Amino acid sequence: MESVLLRPAEGTRGSAGLMDIVQLDYLVTPFRAQRFVDRYRPAISRPLAYGARGYLFNRSEDDSDHFTHLSFWDDRAGFDRWWFSREMVAVRTAINGLHDQPLLPHWHTVLEQG
Repeated sequence: MESVLLRPAEGTRGSAGLMDIVQLDYLVTPFRAQRFVDRYRPAISRPLAYGARGYLFNRSEDDSDHFTHLSFWDDRAGFDRWWFSREMVAVRTAINGLHDQPLLPHWHTVLEQG
């Protein structure tokens, strides 16, 4: 089944119509997972307000202190607007000390989708 969430828009990212995915990995300090989720929750869906096509927020079953936030973008400038927005700076400040440092976005490009 094809996901509507990941379908690239026509005419984006040049003629190839490719989309970018940004991955944020949070390795939370033990016994702080619920506090992390409570403080991070305001940021989970906000990429949509900055032009993201969708997002996923998940917790690893193998390591319950590992959280991943994925968002899907046609334009990396939209991610920058979200990442450096006042609201996201406030969220990053609120979760400071609850996860390992540093937090760096990891970019992926969708080459093919089924």
